[in-house]
Amino acid sequence: MKLFHIYTNALRLPKKKARIYLNKTNLTETLLYLFSLVIFINVPGFTELFLKEGREMDGLFLLQYLVLGPFFSAFIVLAGISVMTIILVGLARMTQRNLKYQYLWKMAAFSLPLPILAALLGNLILGKDFLTSLVFLIVFFIIHIKMIMDFPKRKHN
Repeated sequence: MKLFHIYTNALRLPKKKARIYLNKTNLTETLLYLFSLVIFINVPGFTELFLKEGREMDGLFLLQYLVLGPFFSAFIVLAGISVMTIILVGLARMTQRNLKYQYLWKMAAFSLPLPILAALLGNLILGKDFLTSLVFLIVFFIIHIKMIMDFPKRKHN
């Protein structure tokens, strides 16, 4: 049930109530959320693999795809969130907002469902991998620019 609340609030970002709720979420629930998101992302590949007819599936290949695939995807997601957060920290500093890496990392992790849905829609409409990635990045950064701008500027002494 907690995971459902996390997803609903993640889709409501950059609203303040959603940010407050998600910021109170502990790291264990955050990682569970991320791994469930990775599984959801991999579902189309899994179904495509199982629905292909006329192809012999080797047991080792199937094991690698079902076990190692999600772990590799999870690593890529975690690394991508970390790199994007470094960019967001720079953006927060440029706009003179006092935001910490930890907070921005957590918000970057929770803001993924909406850009993923936008990228999926972009993929269906545009069909190009580069444009799909561009749609993802644009939606991701729009959410975070709104979030960063909601915070007051630093007080100068």
